[in-house]
Amino acid sequence: MKEFISTLCMGREINLAWRPELDEIPDYISKGFVPIEMAEGDESFVDFRCLDHHNDYSSFPSACVTALKYYGTLSSPARLMANHTDADCVLAGLTLMGLLPLDVLEKLNIEAGILDTDPVSADYAQFTHGDAIRSWKVGMKSAKQSGWSWLYGVQLFLDIFRNADCYAKIEDNSEERERERVRIAAEEYEKAVRGPSGRVLLISPSSVKGFDVQFCRQPEFPADSLEGWKHWCVASHVARSGNVTISCPNRSVAELAFGPGGLLNVFPKLPTLEGKKWGGRESVGGSPRGVIVPTELLPGMLDIIESTMIIG
Repeated sequence: MKEFISTLCMGREINLAWRPELDEIPDYISKGFVPIEMAEGDESFVDFRCLDHHNDYSSFPSACVTALKYYGTLSSPARLMANHTDADCVLAGLTLMGLLPLDVLEKLNIEAGILDTDPVSADYAQFTHGDAIRSWKVGMKSAKQSGWSWLYGVQLFLDIFRNADCYAKIEDNSEERERERVRIAAEEYEKAVRGPSGRVLLISPSSVKGFDVQFCRQPEFPADSLEGWKHWCVASHVARSGNVTISCPNRSVAELAFGPGGLLNVFPKLPTLEGKKWGGRESVGGSPRGVIVPTELLPGMLDIIESTMIIG
């Protein structure tokens, strides 16, 4: 549902256009609203900053990394436009407003960007701000997708970095939460529907992000080869939101399995939902944001993914 919110943060006025109608987006951009990851199906809406990494911009870095070039450049009111709440999108807006020191964001954004664009190979233990990102994800776990949840995401990042000691207990429990996530992902893997090739999985319903578990890494082979993974593509029907995420282990595997462009060859073949198309990048994407995918469409989706593979 679209919203227009005017509020304050650190004494700065923020105007947020949340999930405007497709035909309204160009008008908002012309009025100075900055689109952040405004990918709608197979179309990405950008201004000169190009804060997106989907569809035609799939070769670009994550939005929050690109935003570093424009650190603190938005005056008050800061006019922003978004359609989802994740760390990449929220940090891009926070960076444009300059709400945390640049030296913090130069590390934080790169690490959040890796988790957004290459989550399977990301290692929190190697990150300077891994615990902070985990704490943010815990705090946002139950937040529904809305303009206010996006704004809360900004406030939560500010709180984590200003009151780090208060989050130590949460960070101390991160290993236990990670073990529980892996356990649930393995359970859901056992219940997965497998396509005829055995290379494509459908996880429905999916209650955790478990791609790293469900691809089944075969470490005796390189990670950028088909032999390096038991499964080359996993479609996850998310229990809480009803959307579908389709992912491959990495771009190399996606393009070996589906041809140049990887999953960009799959999305156009999937049925439109509420007039909106599927989209993403070479190795990850899915259903239109804010649209619930009916379960009866899932078998046909699995068939389309299977039939698009150029190797089985």
